[in-house]
Order: sequence, then C-alpha cells, then structure tokens
Amino acid sequence: MALVPGLVPNIRLDQDQPDLPLGEGQETVIVMDADDDADQPEMDIDGNVLRIDHGDGSISVSLDGRPIESSKKKKTEGWHENLAEEMDENALSEIAHRLIKGIEEDIDSRKEWIEDRAQGLRLLGLKIEIPGQQGTADGAPVEGMSRIRHPLLLESVLRFQANARAELLPTDGPVKVRVDSNQDGPEMDQQAEYLERDFNHYLTAVAKEYYPDTDKMLFMLGFGGSAFKKVYYCPLRNRPVSETVYADDLIVNNEATDLSNARRITHRISMRPSVVKRMQIIGAYRDVDLGQTKQKELDAVQKEKNAIQGLQDDINVAEDRDREIYECYCELDIPGYEHEIDGEPSGLEVPYRVTIDVSSKQILNIVRNYDEEDQELPEANTHFVKYDFVPGLKFYGMGLLHILGNTTNGLTAVWRELLDAGMYSNFPGFLYAKTSGRQNSNIFRVPPGGGAQIYGGHAHPTSSHAIAL
Repeated sequence: MALVPGLVPNIRLDQDQPDLPLGEGQETVIVMDADDDADQPEMDIDGNVLRIDHGDGSISVSLDGRPIESSKKKKTEGWHENLAEEMDENALSEIAHRLIKGIEEDIDSRKEWIEDRAQGLRLLGLKIEIPGQQGTADGAPVEGMSRIRHPLLLESVLRFQANARAELLPTDGPVKVRVDSNQDGPEMDQQAEYLERDFNHYLTAVAKEYYPDTDKMLFMLGFGGSAFKKVYYCPLRNRPVSETVYADDLIVNNEATDLSNARRITHRISMRPSVVKRMQIIGAYRDVDLGQTKQKELDAVQKEKNAIQGLQDDINVAEDRDREIYECYCELDIPGYEHEIDGEPSGLEVPYRVTIDVSSKQILNIVRNYDEEDQELPEANTHFVKYDFVPGLKFYGMGLLHILGNTTNGLTAVWRELLDAGMYSNFPGFLYAKTSGRQNSNIFRVPPGGGAQIYGGHAHPTSSHAIAL
C-alpha cells in the first residue's frame, strides 16, 4: 500500500496548491495495490472508499465527498435485509414461478365469491343507469323500461358505517388507555394519560390518512362482511402505518379458515412507477429493469368498481399505468438460508415476505418474516388484522350483501314493475297490421305510446287494423 497525499474532500486534486502539507485542507488516501484488470479503490484513513478505478477504464468518484459505498448502503441491513440481492437469478425465477402459480390457484378458488361481490356492488345502485334504448345491449328488453334499484342495501350499509364511525373515530382520537396493574397509583395514571394523548395525536395529526382510510374500510366491512388492516413500517414515510386492504385485494385461498393457517397471504397492490423507483433507490426493492407495464387482467369486482366511478378498465399509455405488485407472505425453504437443527438443514419451510412485479415476474425483495430470536420453530409475524361483520362459513365473512341481497333484488323487481305498469297504463302501445310479407318473429318490443308492425295477411288497401296493448 502507498500513502497518496493531495486528495481534497470533494475528490478533486488541488492544482493551485499541490505541495500543501497533509492536514491543511487535504486528506490521506490509501491506494490498494491490485492487478491491472481489477478494481483499484482509493480509501481515506478511515477505510471509506472515495474513488474506484475500474479495470475496464471507468472511474467511480464521490462527488459530494461522502464514501461511495454509503450511497449504495441499504437501510434494511441485518436480519431483515433483502435476501434477493445476494441470490442467484435462476433461484429467484424458480421462486417467482412457484408463487405466481400458487396465487393464481388462490384466485381461482374464490372466483364465485368475486362474482357475487361484483353483483352486490350493482345492487348498491351507485351507478346512474339510463332507461334502455330498443336494440341496445344494456339489459333492458323493452325501450323505456325502468332501471331503478331499491336503496335497501345502500341505506343499511350507510347506517352501519355512520354508527361504527361514531364509535371508532371520535373527534378527539380513537385511543382509550386503561391501567390494569397491581401497581395502580398517580404515576401509572399519568403514564396512561400521556400514552393516550400521544397516541391520539399520532393518529389524528401525524398519520392523517388513518381517519379517512378507516372510514372507507367501515363502508366495505358492512357491505361485504370482511375488511382488513395492514400494520407495518413504511420505509418511504419513515413511520408506522395502518392502512386498509380491501377484501378483494387480499388474496387467500378459500379453503383457509383464518389468517394464521393460510398457506399464502397475498396483498395485491397497484403502485405508481415512481413509487416503485423510490423503493428501489432507498434499497427496499432490487434495482432491476422491470420493463413496460402490461395491461392488467381485471376481475369482476375491479371492473364493477371502475364502472361505478365512470373509469375505463385500462390506460392506453403504458407509462401511465400503475404497476401491479404481489406482496406474498408465505413459507419457503431457500437454499443458503435453510432452517437448521443442530447445525444441519431440517427441510422446514420458514416464513418470508416475497414481493413480485406481475408484469415482469421479477422478484423485488425477499425478507424474513419472523424474529431473529424465534429461530428454533419460526412463527410468522402478523401484519394483517381481519374484521368480520358476521363470521362466514369459510375464510371471508358475511355482510349486508349476503343478508339483504336477495331482498333488495326482489324489491327492485317490484319497483320496476310498478313504474312500468304505470307507464304503460298512461301511454299504451299498439300493433298495426301490414298487408303483405311473412311474420318472422313473435317477439314485439313496443315502447310506451308507440307501435310495431305485424304481418296480417291480405287486406283491403283502404282498411286498417290495430290491436291495443
């Protein structure tokens, strides 16, 4: 090794004062001897790499005076580091293929549940439906037929949401602290008061998304019967977060009875490309090229939500589409990170969190999902909290959709029949005969106050026949 004076903090050589003694605006840099084809780092006396002369002729230089490796250092070091950074691409591809196949099976297992939920969204009557035009494919068999829906289901859901909001989201904060201790006294009461005050301040003033987010969760909880909260530490916001996950976005096989015995729990996330890039910059995701975002395959619930809000199912410009991310909580036996008993691999699958970009099928991170102290028989950490309106027969709960859905359908049919009967009684339609030709159909769509031709055989040219409906 050789000591090389003359490197100032910004890594530029001082041309005006080349002979300054060490310590006057300059640093001592240690140059490591290496082969010509190898990288040759230049380090300061503390061992920080400030410049690297690569074997291919390129140079990496710190422009701000900070060590080069500090810009690449991941925030998630140690036990919860991103294991995918050190894994072989073939191993990552195998894990991604296996998990995506399993997630698709989970999606298929709840297909009927998704279709029922989409039908329930239509029963809410939130989409403006114009009376059908004759010959259109909007489901109205007769022109002018009523499309009204009874608001029984919507009113019940809104009533539940209002009552739950008053209980769970008061204006002064949702947290109430009670002291259950044998050491009850003024100090314990004061600590409880401080905790309650600070926690309420956090949920109302710091985590400002908590109230509106929970309010939306209560609406979907009353409607569909199940809703979820995801509690985790957000690396971008740099604080704990409690966010709603809608039941259709939490993919769990319908054979599971609760979150603790589910083989896989997959959170389907729509994430802006800029957010994905930020996660890559801070080291939470692998910095790999994901390519263009492909058109997402929407299920019935996603399509119905778009229809209610008047949104198109897909965005034509690929750069403007959100990336679809699978965050899968599962158990794996990863080579190189095997569970061991007495120093030997046991073959036991242990909990991990695996994040996959659906379009490119690239794994963005693999993180241990159990505590370092819990290595003997690891148990998965809990990130999701499940809320049920009424416990269901399997994994998902039952909501007002299941309780009032058929009744709402019946009342909707009665309302439409009453309105259409009044319309036709005030504006009856009629049929009129045409003297030649052949009748090819016995189905007549007669609008209120309108008429339809029928072929009635031969008749006197001046005669006219009409049949009132």
